[in-house]
Amino acid sequence: MFASWPDVAIALTAGPLGLAGAAKSLTPAGRLDWPFRHGVLAAPWAPRLIGAAEVAACAAVVITPGRAAAGVSLACYLMLSAVAYTVRGRNCACFGAARLATVGRGHLVANAVGALAAAAALAAGPGTGHSGLRAGTAALAALATLGAVAVLDRRGADGEGAGTPCGERVDAVRLYTTASCPSCQALRQLVDAMEPARRSAVTTTVLRDGEPLPAHLVGLGVPAAVGVGAAGEPVCAPVSGIGAVKSLIDSVTVRTPDPLTGRGHGR
Repeated sequence: MFASWPDVAIALTAGPLGLAGAAKSLTPAGRLDWPFRHGVLAAPWAPRLIGAAEVAACAAVVITPGRAAAGVSLACYLMLSAVAYTVRGRNCACFGAARLATVGRGHLVANAVGALAAAAALAAGPGTGHSGLRAGTAALAALATLGAVAVLDRRGADGEGAGTPCGERVDAVRLYTTASCPSCQALRQLVDAMEPARRSAVTTTVLRDGEPLPAHLVGLGVPAAVGVGAAGEPVCAPVSGIGAVKSLIDSVTVRTPDPLTGRGHGR
């Protein structure tokens, strides 16, 4: 029987902690879509301090002997679970500037799995002389997490760079933002600079912090938008990210009055 499994279990939880902490600490605050805008948890210092704490926790899990290491891991993942529940629906800066989905069920499940693994290791009792095994396992876990984050970040980049996801005529756009979202603020500036007829085609809903997106937008981050037709029904798949939302707004058929008849026509 593999007697060292408790050490492997807590090392697997340490790898993502170290990677997340390093990403927060090294990424410039201006590139972080940080979910906290005010108070002691606001950028730029809070992400760096929290990142440093995660790196320190990772090191403690690797080098601390016995059950204390599992206790550190369990405390971290319980805290992360509580934070994820608090900020659900907001953009995730878990791994720095990586464009991940909004905090939702996946984040809660991942943190819960980490907490359960740490709790199981705490009950079993990790060994006292397996720091090398823990370090190697933690490094492999960090690399695996980095690969997964890179894939998700690439998907996020593709989504932000995408144009209108369908060929239907878009008459209006329903836009969803939050007051604490830096990307939303930047998008609002872009919209404000558009021609009045195009601006008037955008209906903006500002969600409260923690308020979930409508059901048809679940899984997307803010800013998110959906194009609708003349009947007021969605005609395209919803999009998220500054680039994709701006492209959707740019695709709106703007109606201008005909100089002869006074009736509007699209362009």
